[in-house]
Amino acid sequence: MILLLACLFILVCYKWGDWKNWKSYYSTTLFLIVGDLIEKLVSAAKPLWHYNSTIFSGTTTALIIVLIIYPCTVLLFIPSYKNSGRIKKVFSLIIWVCIFSALEYLGIKYNYISYFNGWSFSYSFLLDWMLFSLLIVHQKNPPIAWLLSFIVGVVITLWFKLPALY
Repeated sequence: MILLLACLFILVCYKWGDWKNWKSYYSTTLFLIVGDLIEKLVSAAKPLWHYNSTIFSGTTTALIIVLIIYPCTVLLFIPSYKNSGRIKKVFSLIIWVCIFSALEYLGIKYNYISYFNGWSFSYSFLLDWMLFSLLIVHQKNPPIAWLLSFIVGVVITLWFKLPALY
């Protein structure tokens, strides 16, 4: 499934991604990648979710997501959001949260994702809202996005009693 998903993201991004202005989205892409890396490090001893694959390890799957799907997501989402009016901005945010949530739902349904330690689809749905909102904030004001991400990370770490702060 991850290969199919990566190919789909590449094709869609190739067709509709804002490649001409990729440099203006580069730091937001790194923000997303670093956030995922921090999550992996903080929850390594007590994971909240894990990618299951018959072809790749969970680590390889996570790398495909971070190195292919996340950059494509930023190249598609940020331009569609920032080049729109208010109503279309809200619609763009809702669409992308729904896309990520639908993909995760399919991952759960077909056993490509497993949850642990109290994590659930509801938490993932909320995290998708935070993730896309933070991408918007980061594009406008990176220090605020980093501060908000830190706060969200600490709350998640404390809520799920991850060993990083204990």
